[in-house]
Amino acid sequence: METAQEIGVIDEGTLANYILKNFGPMSHLKLQKLLYYCEAYHLAYFDLPLTNSDYEAWVHGPVNRSVFNAMKGKSLLYRDMEWGGGENPDIQVESRLISSQLTLVQNVLKNLTSWTDMELEDATHQEEPWKEARTGYASGDRCDVLIKKDTMKTYYKTELGL
Repeated sequence: METAQEIGVIDEGTLANYILKNFGPMSHLKLQKLLYYCEAYHLAYFDLPLTNSDYEAWVHGPVNRSVFNAMKGKSLLYRDMEWGGGENPDIQVESRLISSQLTLVQNVLKNLTSWTDMELEDATHQEEPWKEARTGYASGDRCDVLIKKDTMKTYYKTELGL
């Protein structure tokens, strides 16, 4: 059995590049939601974060600000962007994560990459973690409140029956 000490943590930018390299071009909006769901389901299964970063409850759903800042010049909200080459993110992801983590991330991505940007956005808008962080904000209000990892863990554990 794998222990907490064996559970790896990866850089969110590396994970973003891994997604783009292995699952093809997509909008920044879709990429952000896929990153969020990888983090959320990882918290549910392992009780530990996949990355050391947080997600903010923006108008269009959860956003990882560091990935947003790093990639904002590469894509508009709904326009597809591609992996830009460079260091192969597969090497970093596969060397940092244990097999059960990698399997979880790949399963999340295989299940959700077929969803459209708007389907992913709509899904996050129906879920407690994003809604809780936006308490007191109107639907179009700018918001940078952090989505609580404890809320994510509890919500997705319940959703999965864990």
